[in-house]
Amino acid sequence: MNLPALCKHVCPLLRLAASPPALARLSAARDYSDRRGGRISETSVFIQTGHRITELPVVVKKVNDVWELYRRMGIDTTVKQPEDQHLVALPRELNEGEKDIMSGFNQCYNSSSIFGLLEKIPINEVTPPVAAQAYKKIVQLENNFEARNPDKAGLGGDDQPRSFFRSAFISRLLLIICSGKNPTAILGGLTAVMRDNNSDDQDMYKDKLLEELLVCVTDGLFPLQDICKAIQILSIFYPDNKRCREVADKLWFGIIDHSKDMTTKDIVAVFTTLPHLTKSRNMILKVLEEKSVECWQQFKTEDVVEILRVLQQLKYDRISQGFMRMLSGWLAVNIHTVTEQDMLAIMYSFLQLEYMDTTLVAALEKIIKLKGCKIMEFDLITTICSYCLAMRIRSPTILEGVGQYFIEHHQSLTIPQVTIMTGIFGELDFQPANGFKFWELAETILDVNFNQFPPVDIIHLLVSFLYLEKFPINFTRKLFNPFFLDRLHSQPNNLVSMSRQQFKLFDTTMKLESRGYEGPFLPKETNYRNINIDSRVMSTASKLMDPMADVVGDITRLGKKVVLSSLPLHPLYVVDLMVYPSHAASLLKFGFNTNNNSNVAVLVLMPEHYDQSGEHLVGSQAMRIRQLTIMGFKVMCVNMQMANKLMMHPKKLREYLQKLYTEACKAKK
Repeated sequence: MNLPALCKHVCPLLRLAASPPALARLSAARDYSDRRGGRISETSVFIQTGHRITELPVVVKKVNDVWELYRRMGIDTTVKQPEDQHLVALPRELNEGEKDIMSGFNQCYNSSSIFGLLEKIPINEVTPPVAAQAYKKIVQLENNFEARNPDKAGLGGDDQPRSFFRSAFISRLLLIICSGKNPTAILGGLTAVMRDNNSDDQDMYKDKLLEELLVCVTDGLFPLQDICKAIQILSIFYPDNKRCREVADKLWFGIIDHSKDMTTKDIVAVFTTLPHLTKSRNMILKVLEEKSVECWQQFKTEDVVEILRVLQQLKYDRISQGFMRMLSGWLAVNIHTVTEQDMLAIMYSFLQLEYMDTTLVAALEKIIKLKGCKIMEFDLITTICSYCLAMRIRSPTILEGVGQYFIEHHQSLTIPQVTIMTGIFGELDFQPANGFKFWELAETILDVNFNQFPPVDIIHLLVSFLYLEKFPINFTRKLFNPFFLDRLHSQPNNLVSMSRQQFKLFDTTMKLESRGYEGPFLPKETNYRNINIDSRVMSTASKLMDPMADVVGDITRLGKKVVLSSLPLHPLYVVDLMVYPSHAASLLKFGFNTNNNSNVAVLVLMPEHYDQSGEHLVGSQAMRIRQLTIMGFKVMCVNMQMANKLMMHPKKLREYLQKLYTEACKAKK
């Protein structure tokens, strides 16, 4: 018989390893247990899922005689081994006798009393579940004693826990637990042994129970739910987290073996194990994605919430777009039955995962239409706002609903909620419905609660108002106040730097666009400071130099990364490409209070400068163009994605640039 045919009878995982398209190779085996006569060995296989090949650990049960091998291979034999009776798991329910004994454990006040009770019970009545419960109760009582008496740590009570008497009892209990092959008892033993800090032989006990766990999983005695529980226990089984994950990875074959008959409850349970796996995580995740798509209609709300919670923890794993579309599709279908609290958890998860599709946006619009101002969970609205802001979703339905919600509930909102609800409009360059009432209430709340807003938030919020040409001139004295400036500089260094940059933007914008503003109040920068410009913008601008030279006729009339004079060093006041009227003019400085009518400012706009549809600019870029126009510049906006697509077609690129340049030159001031 060839190797794949032989191996597939050793343990369930090799059925996968030997079947196409999976690819498997066995490496040198080694004993899992250092104890003589260990029943299992380790090896490894290479599993291919798609284009990815992963080496995974494999547990192989040793065969002591040919009859056992024949039985595993499915060959009929009349010889029955005495241990065959143990290959069937015991009933999961406890009988009345077991319940009575366990009830007696609960009445014991220390570990000595449990030992005394066990001595009185006939050995045949100490079943694996009883033994596991006794061990757990012993450990619990000893740990409770040490918590109450820190000066007696390590004693565990008055019965000298490290004595031979205790070790003999624990060894006997573990023997009963392991001999019964009862999943519940083995899991209980694992839970107890990892908390048993009073045993000198704790490592040996752990190895013994772990070996029994692997044998039972290899024999197919553990249901899928119990395998998941075992992985959860193993995730904290050792002090070393890396070792915990290595051990947990060895149970992956048990999950794969049960994958064909997974229910939605099983799928969710397996999902919760993914953060505790390493090498096998990707393969199991692919299996879960396929099974979830098959039975997505059967998921309950709590199932989806739990799956999304787990996915947030898998930061470096790729989640298929098809699976994410399934989750958003489920939400669209079940939107009427999802509570506000669950909806909050779901939207927060999508926000953390940075996932967006049209189905999800439509579901949000439906929520706003159906419930609107009746939503009582304020954090749900703020999370929707945060999601729209992060994904640049400029949906009139959602934003108009948020504006009306703010008007209706402004008295009950917290400071962070006000910050998010009022700031989103400027960031996405959208005027709220019933604008007069909205801005009046926003100004009143900011005025009354000004000192409660963190400095970085109040400055960002006021700058977002400027994006929409709403000039908060009444807050000038509060901002340029020693008390506020002291609060600003009391923040962490990174927030101070961010606040100062936005503060200068506020001061400059008010000077440029607000007639009643008496500033600028901030001093000009005199020290050289580097400014961060997106490398994609700089790269595209460099590539556009030659095509733009063909458009304007002279490359000496072009300047790259031009900092406007008499303005703060801010990314909004750096022109990506400047077209000067002549070579001589390129030697001059242009900016605030200069004649800029003959200059064309070329702006390279990234996808992040537009909303999700690509049709509308975000607030900061809309204000940038507006201010350049106010200063007299002709503005030419180049879509970076479009320009990069046309790089392979120089003629079409020149035509594209020529069209934009002509439109910019003809634009009326």
